[in-house]
Amino acid sequence: MPERPGPDDFSTPHRPSALKAAGAVLAVAVVPLVLVVGHLPDRQAGAVTAQPAATIGTPSFAPAWLAVQTGTTSRITLNTAAGQQGAAQTLAPAADCGVNLGAATSQLLTLRGSTGGALSPSLASYLGGSIGVKEKKSGVSCYQVGAPSESLELGLGQGLVSALGPNAVATSAYLDVELKGSARILATARLGATVVGTYELQSGSSIGKPPVADHAPFVCNSSSDSGPDSGVNDNCRWPVSAPSWLGADDGVFFDTLTLTALVGSFSIEGGADGAVLPAAPVPTPNASIIEIATDTLGCGETSKAAVANGDAPQVTVFRLPNADGTEPCRVVPYAIGNGPQFAQFVKPVNSQTSAQFIWNLTWKAAPTAGSAALPALKIDYEYPDGDVSPEITTLGWCPDATYDANGQFLGYTGLLPAALDQEPDLAGTQYACLISRQSVAKDGVPSTADDYVSVNDKVYVYGDARLGW
Repeated sequence: MPERPGPDDFSTPHRPSALKAAGAVLAVAVVPLVLVVGHLPDRQAGAVTAQPAATIGTPSFAPAWLAVQTGTTSRITLNTAAGQQGAAQTLAPAADCGVNLGAATSQLLTLRGSTGGALSPSLASYLGGSIGVKEKKSGVSCYQVGAPSESLELGLGQGLVSALGPNAVATSAYLDVELKGSARILATARLGATVVGTYELQSGSSIGKPPVADHAPFVCNSSSDSGPDSGVNDNCRWPVSAPSWLGADDGVFFDTLTLTALVGSFSIEGGADGAVLPAAPVPTPNASIIEIATDTLGCGETSKAAVANGDAPQVTVFRLPNADGTEPCRVVPYAIGNGPQFAQFVKPVNSQTSAQFIWNLTWKAAPTAGSAALPALKIDYEYPDGDVSPEITTLGWCPDATYDANGQFLGYTGLLPAALDQEPDLAGTQYACLISRQSVAKDGVPSTADDYVSVNDKVYVYGDARLGW
């Protein structure tokens, strides 16, 4: 068989010039292969109702979530569509209005409070189904976060990292908040020490004040915002950083969320006062929810592998620098998977829209007598759900503009030309091309009946997409 370029190092694939000129010829025939690229759909905003676990509407790049339940059932759980994962975390009152979260190594969620100074676990509190900041040893000061100087921090704990890995990040929060005194809250999302986004809630007479966050204020029109507790009447559901079921992702991913009272006071709950609508679309609809992505990918990094299994290919993805030099590279959460003749890599639609990727796909083809060229790859950018008449285009070789003078593949260093858009019906640019192909005949064991051809394809993909074949 002819030698074909395509080294294991994703960063240095070179032009397959001979292959482009003559085609890839095998001593055996290869089964047809179709590469499908489908744009992730925008999720519709609006009220939602509780759904069974099998139909939870989280996107595949955020497959897990924390559920913070308070009241009669007080606990914190890690969940996926398959159900609760591992043991629940303790959430209980401790001495002098403190909070018992269990051993640090098993904590899925951490809590720290501040009365104006440094954040400390000893200043977080829990009483009567409400999470807040501890000022005194009794009374409402046990469980409220009050202006002008108090803050409550929610963070990803060691137990979550142990369960999901060190790259786990939060993609959104959907909080049950109890409000007092025309409460106004500032939420600061951080990834490590870096502030990645700020959000604001306004209620009562605070509504309409000039915003202080970099996202539009969320307005809570609760019927009671001061005085003694009045059940769910002084609670609101606060969506922070675009929960997946309310619309397209905003591209903010974090490991701590600090909530600061600017006016009035508030507490975090998870159903202690009853159902605060609209409920979260999960099996614990009244809980406060934090969506979790298990993996992230930055420029120059390679994804984890979806391991080959039978007809399921092995697939890894390398991320090139962003094509648009005006968009700094930031990590994105992702999910990668495979199945019989299928590979999938998904990232948020509205985050890092000029991201470029090199897919490395290794799959098995069945040999037959005779010789034939490798079949042309096909591409379909329409999202496959309900798409009974996909627009399929033949995937061509990558153009000269993606290579340097030495034949090294670089991708694009600026926005792609509009003429390259392979799916004009969708917003933005959708483009993919073939970098290289390799094929090797393999001897089967124990007999020739198990012979096969190993095919390796390296494919360039620009923008937001879902791939499979």
